[in-house]
Amino acid sequence: MLENFREFGNKRIVRLFFAIFLIIPFGMFGIDYYFKGPVGGDAIASVGSRAIGQVEFDEAIRQQAELYRQQFRGQFDPAIMDNPEIRRSVLDRLVNEKLLAVGAERSGIRLSDKQLAERISKEPVFQVDGRFSKDRYEMVAKTQGMSPAGLDERLRQDYSQQQFRSSISDTAFVPKSTLDSFIRLSEQTREVSQVNLAPDAYLAKVKVTPEQVKAYYESHAPDFTNPEKARVEYVEMSLDAIAARTPVKPEDVKTVYDEQLKDGKLGQKEERRASHILINAPADAKEADRKAAEAKARQIADRVRKNPASFADEAKKESQDPGSAAQGGDLGFFARGAMVKPFEDAAFAAKKNDIIGPVKSDFGYHVIRVTDIKPEKSKSLAEAGPEIEASLKKQAAARSFAESAEQFNNMVYEQSTSLKPAADQLSLAIQQSPWISKGASPVPLLKSPKIQAEIFSDNAIKAKRNTAAVEVAPNVLVAARVIEYQPSELRPLDSVKADIERRLQREEALKLAKADGEAKLKDLQAGKDAGILKWPAALAVNRQKPGGLMPQVIDKVFRADAKKLPAYAGVETPAGYSLVQVSKVIDLEKVADAQRDALASRLRDAIAAEELDSALGSLRDRVGVNVRKDALEKKASAN
Repeated sequence: MLENFREFGNKRIVRLFFAIFLIIPFGMFGIDYYFKGPVGGDAIASVGSRAIGQVEFDEAIRQQAELYRQQFRGQFDPAIMDNPEIRRSVLDRLVNEKLLAVGAERSGIRLSDKQLAERISKEPVFQVDGRFSKDRYEMVAKTQGMSPAGLDERLRQDYSQQQFRSSISDTAFVPKSTLDSFIRLSEQTREVSQVNLAPDAYLAKVKVTPEQVKAYYESHAPDFTNPEKARVEYVEMSLDAIAARTPVKPEDVKTVYDEQLKDGKLGQKEERRASHILINAPADAKEADRKAAEAKARQIADRVRKNPASFADEAKKESQDPGSAAQGGDLGFFARGAMVKPFEDAAFAAKKNDIIGPVKSDFGYHVIRVTDIKPEKSKSLAEAGPEIEASLKKQAAARSFAESAEQFNNMVYEQSTSLKPAADQLSLAIQQSPWISKGASPVPLLKSPKIQAEIFSDNAIKAKRNTAAVEVAPNVLVAARVIEYQPSELRPLDSVKADIERRLQREEALKLAKADGEAKLKDLQAGKDAGILKWPAALAVNRQKPGGLMPQVIDKVFRADAKKLPAYAGVETPAGYSLVQVSKVIDLEKVADAQRDALASRLRDAIAAEELDSALGSLRDRVGVNVRKDALEKKASAN
């Protein structure tokens, strides 16, 4: 209140932006993927001297499938993940991640020890009570099977890659003319009708033979293999558990309470509501002008004291504060520190309905009326005590957590035939899990890829040793021991025959739907009737408001040639084959400043991503990328 008185001809960029708002997902993408070879399975691709392993690729396919499942819901068919184009896009993303690492290395980007220390100290994961903790850093290093020096180097490389990416993408620039042209395309609306040819309508035309079922079963054995399973006993050590059993003295709670009460942290400070009439008189005003302003303020003060009910009308007529005059001078509620000091002192010294002034400030002279008072209100010790006690417990636990974590790590490693010694020494409970499958777990603590890798390792299964203590969440360590194990097993053909038949039927039905759709599209584009096709009512859509149309369909809608309407397009989707009719185009007449502000950063991101993609493409040509021939044909074993 008072205290505050980038030529647009490069259409490839635009297409990229509209299709996917191209933002390449780099950064801290699982640092293990950057710096060590694949664990299990053969390498399926190499980027220079760096490899992409089968496990890494399978996990990326699984994650992409999950994204599609969420997007398309009941219409998602897992068989689409067999599509070589989709699998290629996933592999391309992994290749780009490796290229980013190579680029940083070749550019000579390397943080000095001082720069590295500054970055590390600002990472919350290495902090205790908001400050860098050496013990915490060493504990994190140990849980990842590294020395602190090893973690230093790991982070130095990751930060260097981020810097390499930024050195390319941060130079993106968008001229106003380009931005306006983009906005006009972005905001263009098209009236569209859609007909979806669903595969279900073609199922009756599909016949699947036993020979086809058997061939599919044999060529897709991983799809019908039950994963490894194990039951484990496990021990959890967490900061919260330590805090729960950490004693706190009542007098310590009282001391903190008194400190917070004094600092005004335990409730609402006193607030005042006031109205004012300001007569401007800047600090550098001439003496005569200041006196004239003071005299006018005094006259106003005399009038409103005689008739307090006229204060709002006087403020609207006389006050030179444009922020409050229209509201009758009302400034709302405020606490100490919100207003300039002379104004504040006067307002907080007055009683309700008192009229004070003139009060001089750097802005001029104020006539003030205090209209309401909210008294200070604080929590009692009984009300604030439990929260203070919990905070003290957590602070004390944080100081001992690193030491306890090191002891936990050492005991489960040194006494590797049982979890009991560690559990007894640290007062931890040994729990048992139900059957958990490799890659999945009904127990949240055992879902972490790191603990899963430990559980299904030869060390845990064959040597029957404890797993290492793994940090599965911030300040949560888990060690496990396998008590029962089932190896992976291929399910009998008879048990999966019906599922295979349905899958083959749908695949063939999708092909028929696509063929029929493409034939109808050809007829439509030639001006023919396309048979019994009936278009529903048109829907107005744009790129920001797709009206429920799938991204592939929207892309085709806005690629359709609008010079001759109606225009037609078709595209295969996970739900079948969609035909669209574009009947009308509505262009944006004028670009508003608010639209520029809203979309400028998004277009800069698209251009930055395109520049980074171009740089990585050049790097790909120099270092060489090799892909195993069957990499895109084999289906990932996990969906």
